Amino acid sequence: MTLQPLQRSVARRRQEAGCLEKIVDDENKLAISLNVKNFKPEELKVDLDGRVLRIEGKQEVQEKDGYSMRTFVREWALPENVDVEKIKSSMTEDGHLSIEAPKMTKPSITSKSIPIEKTVAPKKDGKK
Repeated sequence: MTLQPLQRSVARRRQEAGCLEKIVDDENKLAISLNVKNFKPEELKVDLDGRVLRIEGKQEVQEKDGYSMRTFVREWALPENVDVEKIKSSMTEDGHLSIEAPKMTKPSITSKSIPIEKTVAPKKDGKK
């Protein structure tokens, strides 16, 4: 048995658990894609708690000579401009889970001239 660097082991475990991810965070949307090909849709859970997005996978396999369990959890704190009311998730037949949410547009700031109004100072009685 040979030892592998920790980073490589973690990356390999993530790959085996089906956790390789791609994140797109641009001005229009936030999109997260996970490779979960080793999980069935019923073994996955996508939750939103406030602005925290949580994706969990749990798979239990009973075999004739043993039992195995595979799990993963991923969490992201969503930025304030993500419209959490419009989050959608979908899973392709080849095992890619996608979560996507549009970003809210910021109110546009328009430029304009503000006219200066002329006011008359009140006169003091009889004095110049």
